Amino acid sequence: MMMHNQSPFITFLRKFLKQRLALIAFAVLVVIMGIALLAPWVAPYDPHRPVNLQYADRGIDITQLTRHNPVLEGLLSDGTSVAYGDLPQVTVRADNQRVVSARRTRSGLNITSLTAGYTPVYFTVGELTTAMDVYVRGEVPLGDIEPALVQLSIPQAQSALAVGEQVDLVLRGLRADGTELEGVHAINQFGAQYRPDEPLRVTWRSLDEGVTQVSSDGQLQLLAAGEGLVQARFGDITALAQFAVGGAVVEPRLVSLSLTEYETSLTDAYKHQRPSSLHFFGTDHQNRDIFSRVLHGTRDTLLIGFVSVAIGTLIGTVLGLLAGFYGGRIDNAITRVMDVLLAFPGILLAIAVIAFLGAGLINIIFAVAVFTVPVFVRIVRASTLSLKEMTYVEAARSIGVRDSVIIARHIFPGTLPVVLVYLTMRIGVAILIGAALSFLGLGGDITAPEWGSMLSAAKDNSSTVFHATFFPGLAIVITVLSFNIFGDGLRDALDPKLKE
Repeated sequence: MMMHNQSPFITFLRKFLKQRLALIAFAVLVVIMGIALLAPWVAPYDPHRPVNLQYADRGIDITQLTRHNPVLEGLLSDGTSVAYGDLPQVTVRADNQRVVSARRTRSGLNITSLTAGYTPVYFTVGELTTAMDVYVRGEVPLGDIEPALVQLSIPQAQSALAVGEQVDLVLRGLRADGTELEGVHAINQFGAQYRPDEPLRVTWRSLDEGVTQVSSDGQLQLLAAGEGLVQARFGDITALAQFAVGGAVVEPRLVSLSLTEYETSLTDAYKHQRPSSLHFFGTDHQNRDIFSRVLHGTRDTLLIGFVSVAIGTLIGTVLGLLAGFYGGRIDNAITRVMDVLLAFPGILLAIAVIAFLGAGLINIIFAVAVFTVPVFVRIVRASTLSLKEMTYVEAARSIGVRDSVIIARHIFPGTLPVVLVYLTMRIGVAILIGAALSFLGLGGDITAPEWGSMLSAAKDNSSTVFHATFFPGLAIVITVLSFNIFGDGLRDALDPKLKE
């Protein structure tokens, strides 16, 4: 009967490939490391500069996000229209000037977003006013906002009216979402619903009291021959009606204003833009692209994890080998020092090292390395104590092999499996400690695209801005979880007691 002896590596590989979660974690880690290497080429924006300064380089017209040019025209009493350029003095104003800047330019009307919020913008020509609703999406969630009434119109009389005649005026309203309100009663009902604490109501006014007189309920009394003008008002919105009384000949007048759109949505492109196709993870308080910063931050974050754990592993392994192999005073000295270090919680020990050395990325790496050393000293020492009693080690000693050779060739390889498992799992812990130190402001450059620094910078707005803290936090969770699951998989695959 033939015996098939598999190499330890093949055995390890077969056991590891059977662990699906560990394989998935390994694949995720490969992707994360690839991102760390390729971040400068795959990140869509410079992570250190506001995106609005980079739009031009990417061929993006920022005015499409932040500016709207409404098209205004006037309606005459004979049903014809007047283009914006032929209208007399047009004034435009925003109800909330902190949200948008509204002004008239030579080329037309201009509304530019300033900060997130909602405001109506009013357009006035003489006695006429219309409006539009402007929403600026950004840092502050706008919630549900009732579309305002933005236009009034009074159907014009089709023929001349006689002196002494009475006319019941008809009023129509238009809301920003296109809903039409027919009659004064419907408009007043909307006014009570729109502003419950101070209901808006329709008011009437005769602009030529010698010719017409109008009551509060919209009943028109024709008093004398001539041109009669009546104005209807609902809040700031107004419209006119013109009447030819007693056979008078009148010129058509401007009686209403009209816009091509009565609501528009702009973007606050100067900070805290929400996730969109333009910015997958949104932007932060300095308007920097969070997706690009997370990609670039992968490098610094992994650098802290890998380098600090590598240093801690190297020092801890050497000290553990010496303590376990020689024992006696050397063991006592090393073990007591490690006991003192282990008496402090890891984060406190790291903070103490930073307090002594000062803030900065290099010092964070050193602080996390100091906090990592005792763990490896303990596990390597324990393995060494067991391995040095093995027969092959005693045989090597009996033939006079030097201690350094015994440690390097016969003991150190035996400690590698447990060192590798702990090394993998400690990287996740090191990343957490490094992020915590950066979050506390001990990471040096607070503007650097490092995940902990990003969380620290976003914490002041975390109650209103979701994405600025969510995505860096998610990156930390995925990376640490992947390292831990991968370490668990390695441990199971390297454990000789577990069968395939």
